[in-house]
Amino acid sequence: MKKPISKPILSIKVKLPRGRLIAGAAAALLLAGGFFWSGQPEGFSTQPLAVVSAMAGSNQTESLQQRVQALAAQYDAKPIDAHNDRVWKGIPGLNGIKIDVDATVRKTEKVNDGRIQLVAEQIPPKVSLDDLGPVPIYRGNAEKKQMALMINVAWGTEYIEEILKTLDEYGVKATFFLDGSWTADNPAVAKEIVARGHEVGNHAYTHPDMSKLNAGSQQSQISRTNQAIQKATGVTPKLFGPPSGAYNDTTVKTAYGQKMRTILWTLDTIDWKKPPASDISNRVLSRAENGALVLMHPTAPTRDALRTILQGLQKKGYGLVTVSQLLDPVRPLPTP
Repeated sequence: MKKPISKPILSIKVKLPRGRLIAGAAAALLLAGGFFWSGQPEGFSTQPLAVVSAMAGSNQTESLQQRVQALAAQYDAKPIDAHNDRVWKGIPGLNGIKIDVDATVRKTEKVNDGRIQLVAEQIPPKVSLDDLGPVPIYRGNAEKKQMALMINVAWGTEYIEEILKTLDEYGVKATFFLDGSWTADNPAVAKEIVARGHEVGNHAYTHPDMSKLNAGSQQSQISRTNQAIQKATGVTPKLFGPPSGAYNDTTVKTAYGQKMRTILWTLDTIDWKKPPASDISNRVLSRAENGALVLMHPTAPTRDALRTILQGLQKKGYGLVTVSQLLDPVRPLPTP
């Protein structure tokens, strides 16, 4: 019994042998995809057809546009006003961001390194930290995936160089709050801290309990320390860290009168008690959170714990910045 023969889609007047028909069909399929088989006759181009190349480019651009639009839907955020929290006191505001889709597509195509180059507008909040007046600050904005290391220095120099080397190794900048009398005794070390790109703050002159001093004495403690730091480093601090965290309203107002913010901390390593290095690193890594200010001192266990802390926080995705950067309202752009 003969097998039924399917009718061709197109009528062909010239009857071809079966083998040629199959070869012709295969060639037609390859042509439709824009390529020829490797055994094509001499003189045929090996490149995709022009119309196919143009369509591919169009699809790539359209795909990039769609990807950026999806990222914009994910990352666009409204600004957050600074406010005075009942527990945490002054909470910095945070800019909103609006991804510029067209500009992002243009920049991504221009750079052409395989990564999306986000371009965004920063939208400032209506209420800034400055609008809150003289308030103490214990943390940054909880929507900012950053943390800051604040290192209070009032005694010794033996561990500072090793701490600086470790910070350099991980590309981290910290904020060192310097005691005024320590700075007067160790101007070269204070200058080296600044030369390595770190921020310096004021830690009073003789490590007093600021809450027990009158307004004049508090003024003197802050201004004398600023003078010592400025003389040693050429920098006038904008941040004041009261020794032992002891302060009152007069302290905050006195610092504010000298254009300085009063800074406390979110997370205390309690390293001044010199616990094992593992206790310090575990305390920091287990309590890490957005906007945290981490209090440290230049002690032997802190030196030994620092590498583990930096590795752990960076692995968790935290940006490690100075205190001023943490308080800044600029919202970091995500990395797609």
